[in-house]
Amino acid sequence: MTAKKSRSKKSKPLNPIVKTIGWFCLKAALVLVLTLFIYLIYLDSKITTLFSGQKWQIPAQLYARALTLKTGTHLSQNQLLDELKRLQYSLDPRLNGPGQYHVQGNTVSVYRRAFDFPTGHQVATLLHIGFAGEFVQSLSTGKERKTLAVAQLEPQLLQHLVAAEQEDRELIQLAKVPRTIKDTLLLVEDRDFYSHHGVSLWSVIRAAWANMLAGKTVQGGSTLTQQLAKNMYTNQQRSYLRKINEALIALVLDYRYSKDQILEAYINEISLGQFKANPVHGLGLGSKLYFGKPLAELKPHEYALLIGIIKGPSFYDPRRFPKRAEDRRDLILGMMRDHGLLDESQWRAATDRPLDVIPLGDHLKGRFPAYIDKVRQELRAIVQDKSQLENGIRVFTYLDPMAQQAAEQAVLNRLTKLDKNIEAAMVVTDYQQGALKAIVGGRNTSFAGYNRAISAQRQIGSIIKPVVYLTALMQPARFHLGTVLADTPLNLKSGGRNWQPLNYDKKFRGNVPLIQALSESLNIPTVRLGLQLGLPALGQSLQKLGLQREVKLQPSSLLGAVEMSPLEVAQLYQTIANKGQYLELAAISAVTGQLGEPVYQRKVKAQSKIDASASYLLQYALQQATQTGTAQSLSQQFPRQRFAGKTGTSSDYRDSWFTGFDHETGVTVWLGRDDNKEIGLTGGSGALPVFSHYFQQLGANSLFRGVPENVTKQFVSKDSGRFVAESCVNVLLLPVIWGEMPVQTSCD
Repeated sequence: MTAKKSRSKKSKPLNPIVKTIGWFCLKAALVLVLTLFIYLIYLDSKITTLFSGQKWQIPAQLYARALTLKTGTHLSQNQLLDELKRLQYSLDPRLNGPGQYHVQGNTVSVYRRAFDFPTGHQVATLLHIGFAGEFVQSLSTGKERKTLAVAQLEPQLLQHLVAAEQEDRELIQLAKVPRTIKDTLLLVEDRDFYSHHGVSLWSVIRAAWANMLAGKTVQGGSTLTQQLAKNMYTNQQRSYLRKINEALIALVLDYRYSKDQILEAYINEISLGQFKANPVHGLGLGSKLYFGKPLAELKPHEYALLIGIIKGPSFYDPRRFPKRAEDRRDLILGMMRDHGLLDESQWRAATDRPLDVIPLGDHLKGRFPAYIDKVRQELRAIVQDKSQLENGIRVFTYLDPMAQQAAEQAVLNRLTKLDKNIEAAMVVTDYQQGALKAIVGGRNTSFAGYNRAISAQRQIGSIIKPVVYLTALMQPARFHLGTVLADTPLNLKSGGRNWQPLNYDKKFRGNVPLIQALSESLNIPTVRLGLQLGLPALGQSLQKLGLQREVKLQPSSLLGAVEMSPLEVAQLYQTIANKGQYLELAAISAVTGQLGEPVYQRKVKAQSKIDASASYLLQYALQQATQTGTAQSLSQQFPRQRFAGKTGTSSDYRDSWFTGFDHETGVTVWLGRDDNKEIGLTGGSGALPVFSHYFQQLGANSLFRGVPENVTKQFVSKDSGRFVAESCVNVLLLPVIWGEMPVQTSCD
């Protein structure tokens, strides 16, 4: 009866409060799910927009010239070895990988690295370079030593054009990361990377257990994907909300992209320290920041340290805390041994090695602010789309590290012996290519301040005289090297005042041949010749030689009362040295995009501005200036070499100049004070020693010029300037442009 009553008894209704709470929870859950769904859609859009597009700002990379090797190249064995050291090649007789070299007698064997040149990709290659004195004697490749016509070493990285506070990195493709480095990275950072879906519950539990046992945080549970999410998409503030957000982003990343895409992004995103004001990201640049070489060339003790730094770039900074960094490295080396990435002997050898970290900043060789100032100037004209400067373009320049170092040493060697207020500028060119090889902008060669080589406008003194004489020699019917010029007192009116030019020694020589007037830099004959030619003719010659602006000329301009920068002077003498063939001097040779696509390629095509025969005669006279004239000290210091050049001194000894050239290199030097006060130095006593010291370091390639077909040697009377027979006395044997003047049968 009791059971029957119980079955017939009605169930009690739910408590209204419980029912309300239940409905509320259900609705809240639905709202939460909907919100999460919408948020995931938002995250997906945000993540794919960034991840699939331009993920990072990648600064433009500036490179020096690529050293070209071929038989006959003017290069010594020691100079090649210096180049290899700058490129961080290691001495290793095994030659079993790129970045190594070996010396045997007069031959240097180099395992050249692969590189994407502007002309295309070149694979890693074994080269053998034989030397004879200061020249390359032979060039071959491979174990069989097959003869090569030409080869190049990869260019030296000079600098990244990165603004203050911006991230700095060099992108590296996952395919170019050695397998051992990738395996070590995953071993340390995320062993289950290829098996989880962006978040690993097991990693969280394992880390939580380890932290609980230690009583403090000793292990993280974040996957590699979560770390990437934190670095790319969230801030660094510690909070549970941020961790949840990271996990959601990691899930989206893992769903949207392949594991290799995520790993490649991580390798390029991880923070590895700081250089100056710029955070350094990615293993590619990190390898160079700490070891000065590409990632693929790192040895186990090096990449173990690099991977160890990821955990805390400041805490494990090997330069500031070497013991702490070494302990971290050895811990990782032990993990590599335990997991079969190193055998026992490899582990022992790696742990016995020092850290081998290079000094901070040695990964970049760009302490050439004056040169890079010119590069930036040209880059503004070449790259119209400024966003390209943040897309990883590569800028290839003509800067020659050997020439730049020698130029800086030459300037410092001279200025340390002079008053500290005296400044200097220097421009070195490959005049046959119209290429700027080196630029020094002042006494402090590493200071990115006032660039005197480009910006300083100073009176050029006797540097202008060869332009006057060239103007005459371009008129062979009227003038030749033996033409007689009067060196007698001269009184002119200029600017409402009387002007009486004098020679340096205040003496008068009567009548002198044109070649003597130039080589000895005589003022009065130069003024007389210039006035005879006319100032407009001088202006036209300056324009032909490459001066890109008009200058106001007056009689005193014939002696150098014209203001130019050292770069402008170097441009004039580029055309003079290059047999009258004009090429605008440039710092940039090519620009390529991030993937190697061409952006700009300089086309070198010379313009014939000066008759080759007149140019030959002028060079002959400028050689005399270095043999018997105002620069004759060069013949004493370099008895077996020939140069052509000209000294220059402005009024009251305010400016000291020398510009000259050997067979392939032109050098222009200026010394003076920024306040334009007297320095008490002539071109010969001030600037010329800088020129000499430069070539003492690098060696000179003696100037040689083939004689033009219409130029021949002829005896010229020193008294009359007429062509005379060989039997006459008081004559000069000079090259002349033949056919313009008859030969006298009688002597004067």
